[in-house]
Amino acid sequence: MQAWRIAARKHALDRTGTGAWMDGGRWNSRNVHAIYLGTTAEICALEKLVHAGRPFPDKLVLVSATLPDDPGLYLKPARHRLPKDWRAVPSPASTAKFGDRIISAGAYLGFYVPSVLMPETDKLILNPHHPRMAEVSFKIVRQFEFDSRLR
Repeated sequence: MQAWRIAARKHALDRTGTGAWMDGGRWNSRNVHAIYLGTTAEICALEKLVHAGRPFPDKLVLVSATLPDDPGLYLKPARHRLPKDWRAVPSPASTAKFGDRIISAGAYLGFYVPSVLMPETDKLILNPHHPRMAEVSFKIVRQFEFDSRLR
């Protein structure tokens, strides 16, 4: 199975989820390790566009993640099971607590959640402490730059 991320080159191959641990995210609290991926490269670009701020960061790369192709390793909660305010901006505490529970239970390598920006597309949040994380590989595919017309 394949997923994607766009990251600064120096963090592109991180397998620990340190960035999410330091800052927290929509689906994890600070001090909870997580790795955020997209199911398409396009959703990663859209998410990076919204979250990166201006000017756009330099030295970004597109990263391909190869994951075990075992559906039992991934939770896909039904939309009605997500916190009611999951699309709120800024991210509500309820979504971080929701993700923290899944990650801390340790039963899944990852869980799918819809993108706030494009709910028809999923993001995949990995638990870097799961035993099957050893089977996950990351590969830098190419340098990534936003089209100059977006600046």
